[in-house]
Amino acid sequence: MNRPTLLTLLLLAALTPAHSQYSNSGSTGADGALFFTTPGTTLFDPAAFTPPLNPAANNIFHFTSIHIGKGVVLKLSSKLLHSPVFWLAQGPVEINGTIDLDGADGAPTPALAGAGGYPGGSPGKPGYRPGAFKSNVFLVPLFGGSGGGGGETQGGGAGGGALLIASSTSITVNGFITANGGASSGGTGGNGGAIRLVARSIGGSGTLAAKGGQPGGADGLVRFEAFENQFAGSLRSTPFVQGKPFGLFLPPDPPASVRVLSAAGAVINNGEITVHAGQSSQVLLVVEARFIPPDTVIQMEFFMEHGTTQVISTTPLAGTFELSHATVSATLPPGLHHAQVAASWKQPK
Repeated sequence: MNRPTLLTLLLLAALTPAHSQYSNSGSTGADGALFFTTPGTTLFDPAAFTPPLNPAANNIFHFTSIHIGKGVVLKLSSKLLHSPVFWLAQGPVEINGTIDLDGADGAPTPALAGAGGYPGGSPGKPGYRPGAFKSNVFLVPLFGGSGGGGGETQGGGAGGGALLIASSTSITVNGFITANGGASSGGTGGNGGAIRLVARSIGGSGTLAAKGGQPGGADGLVRFEAFENQFAGSLRSTPFVQGKPFGLFLPPDPPASVRVLSAAGAVINNGEITVHAGQSSQVLLVVEARFIPPDTVIQMEFFMEHGTTQVISTTPLAGTFELSHATVSATLPPGLHHAQVAASWKQPK
């Protein structure tokens, strides 16, 4: 009897930035004021607001102002937010509580990352990472930390998330913004994430941190862009760069996306598919793309839990800019596996 192959697909897309100059945050105010004052921990869920926030589901939020009160812990998790988060505000941003984008500690299953970060590997398996994407001091493109590799009994720590906050006036941090990698017992900690603040002035006496998880997780980066930097708080030894506002580089609107519709003729539900295959065999995947030019070839990188990596190219996209499809064949070994798919393409000039 053929052993089933279980393929779990987590899709992360590389988006070429759209905007290049900064005069204000660009917020339309469509999402109203983000206002949390009741102490306690809350998972930031755009769908739980009335009306729901960010109907475009591109993680670009247009607020009038932002206020996170003292004692409030607002968690931005990849459980609900699968890519970096962009908070734009017309008015002031005040963080007196905590914005938490930390990766989870290693667990028997892949540890959950902060929004925009990458999961830790299962026991004995490598962590997930952003493929060919490379970080830089500008944090463009914006993405979070890689997940750590798993140990014998516990998985690797998850990566810290990625957050940009931009205000047309000021950002004040008297509380905490953290994007630390998770720790691991016997494995490797997750890498720290990315925190980028952009405003005319930045101040406060709080704490920002994007440290790597122990053991072995690499630190992330905190970046300030302001005409007046009066911040007097702590960075907890996180690498730090600063400069003048030069452009937000937001993902394009409407957001480009790629997803795998089916594998070997079986429809993928909730990112998971069981394919009946004996020995390693070629499995045909059908890929759907939105808001990517037709004839584009998508590069897909598979990170399998047993440690191998495949980089494969789809056929050219066929259809329209709004909706197109392509196919690709991938070699899937028998057994139970998780795979992360990173897709990248060039934006038209």
